[in-house]
Amino acid sequence: TTQGTSQATASIETVQEDGPPSPLSAAMVDSLNELRAQYEDFLRGERYSQVERISTAVDDYVQRSRSQGADEQQGGKGGKAGGLSGTGGDSVGWGCPRVRISLAELRSENPNLAQRLRHDPLRHLRALEAACHAIASEERPGYDKEDIKVKVAISGPVGASPSSPRQLASSSLRQLVCVEGVATKVSAVKPKVVKSVHYCPKTQQHESREYVDATDPQLGLPAVDTTGRELPDRIINITSSVYPTKDKEGHALETEFGLSTFKDYQTVTLQEMPERAPMGQLPRSIELVLDHDLVDRIKPGDRVQIVGVYRALATAASGQSSTSGVFKTVVLVNNIQILGRDVSHLTFSTDDVRTIRALSKRNDILSILGRSMAPSIHGHGIIKKALALQLLSGCEKNLANGTHLRGDINILMVGDPSTAKSQLLRSAMTIA
Repeated sequence: TTQGTSQATASIETVQEDGPPSPLSAAMVDSLNELRAQYEDFLRGERYSQVERISTAVDDYVQRSRSQGADEQQGGKGGKAGGLSGTGGDSVGWGCPRVRISLAELRSENPNLAQRLRHDPLRHLRALEAACHAIASEERPGYDKEDIKVKVAISGPVGASPSSPRQLASSSLRQLVCVEGVATKVSAVKPKVVKSVHYCPKTQQHESREYVDATDPQLGLPAVDTTGRELPDRIINITSSVYPTKDKEGHALETEFGLSTFKDYQTVTLQEMPERAPMGQLPRSIELVLDHDLVDRIKPGDRVQIVGVYRALATAASGQSSTSGVFKTVVLVNNIQILGRDVSHLTFSTDDVRTIRALSKRNDILSILGRSMAPSIHGHGIIKKALALQLLSGCEKNLANGTHLRGDINILMVGDPSTAKSQLLRSAMTIA
């Protein structure tokens, strides 16, 4: 019996029985803690420095949050709906910290665990994120004061080769897939309610309500209590999306939008690459669901590689879409890689990030960048600095009188023949 069948059997037994949990249910309760312990052992290993990666992801998120808060105070403009809507002094950044975990590294350390992650991703991703949260809480205490937790982005080859939308079949449902294609349609970024807070003027009491839709990764999994243990008799189901207008006693409720929690939500249509479509057939498409910090990263026409969970959606609260038994399928995106635009697929280690941050604090950083431009060409130090500044671009400004100043930097290079003018421009083009 597969693991997915075991989960379905456990959920049916717990719903029908009112007595003590069965041995299978008890095994499910312990499995989350066991999975979290196995992933913690992998993350705490010294071979791949996963602890430093988690700390760097949290530091980057905090820095983005502070810079966004400073920009909002200077510009007087509200930020996009993302993460949480807080009332504290510190601004909350987009989405959440996201640490990149390579499936190839996990496969080299624990092949069995990597295989189980591939075939039962939703349950394993929850355990992996819980392990990352535990490590982040130790390394960066208080990072989750706004109820923000670390998310995981799975990278690396999932199978022998990336799939196309045409190759996704019913055998791939509820599994981790890697899909390549061309983005043909990108929707606008919209806020989706996660938890709403309501106030009753008559009783002067607040009450909250959480929402789960068909695209929620937690749908169908056992609920988790405050201690981190699974509750097999409480399966997470789809909830109604209608705001409550009255409490249990019939008193009117007012929605507190400032205290409610929202997350960014976006859908993308991914089409099969034309050169990979069979001759004489139209390319096929699949819909992608993005949320949190993954939104607004794909533009129409981009060639992307997606890692996510292939899922069939149930559109009704009862879990049934229609009597025909045909369901809409989507990919719940976990990681995005832009093909041909992600800096030639470069990956920065923790030492690289530490070196970059150390260089950014030096006063002679412009001279260092100038010397690094076309090192095979002797001299021309001022021209090399100018090319470095052109690559970095300037600051775009909007003056009070409505004048718009572009941040682009143009260079006019004049000199005698055979003085490496073309080679310098070619070097700048290669770097860009």
